[in-house]
Amino acid sequence: MTKILVLLSAMVFLIAPGIEASTIFIEGNFEEARLKAKKEGKMLILDFYAAWCMPCRFMEQTTFADENVSTLINEKFVPLKIDIDDFDGYALKEHFGVKVLPTLLIFNSDGKVIERIEETLSPSRMQEVLHKSLKAFTPVVHATNTSPKKNTTTTEKENHSFTDKRANYKIQLGLYQSYRNTLKFYNELVGIIKDPIIILHDYKAGSVVYRVMVGNFENTRDAHFYLTELREKHGIEGHIYM
Repeated sequence: MTKILVLLSAMVFLIAPGIEASTIFIEGNFEEARLKAKKEGKMLILDFYAAWCMPCRFMEQTTFADENVSTLINEKFVPLKIDIDDFDGYALKEHFGVKVLPTLLIFNSDGKVIERIEETLSPSRMQEVLHKSLKAFTPVVHATNTSPKKNTTTTEKENHSFTDKRANYKIQLGLYQSYRNTLKFYNELVGIIKDPIIILHDYKAGSVVYRVMVGNFENTRDAHFYLTELREKHGIEGHIYM
């Protein structure tokens, strides 16, 4: 009996480390994913990434591997990864105006963008974004053998296509070519700034750069006010980035 228990314990030890929560991204293209979301009355998530994007790898290994995040996405969303280095992926990148990595777009089941996130999300921050989207989400499911009514005006077509309600202004606190230095600066700021700090993957003069950002402002007045507080209270310099 003792030998059996020892053997079972060894089997658990060998098997358990390989069992990890993970977000299950579907295979296929954007149109297939959109139709699947529409059919199931779910929201669609596009995760724009590239193999060389370090923040994307960070989210893959931490955020999308988080049990709470993966469970929520797998049950309530249709998630699709978009590699911007692929031919179709690049076309979608241009179509949706993706400028930085990682970028997440969340659509309702009728193909309308309801959330655009251009930052590296932690598991807790990702859960906030997902729950916010679910709270505002009303499934659009069309009856069998029917099609949605066509929009008749240009404005309606634009709203139906891909509406983007993102704010335009952030505060850039740092610009780095080294991801290691970026993380070092990020960790220094975490102990000072309570608001979410964002790392944007971008290009400058043909080279990859990392922008360390904070805030999400609708106008320059609010951005200037926030930047003034950073300077006066913490001695942190930065500039407004649109």
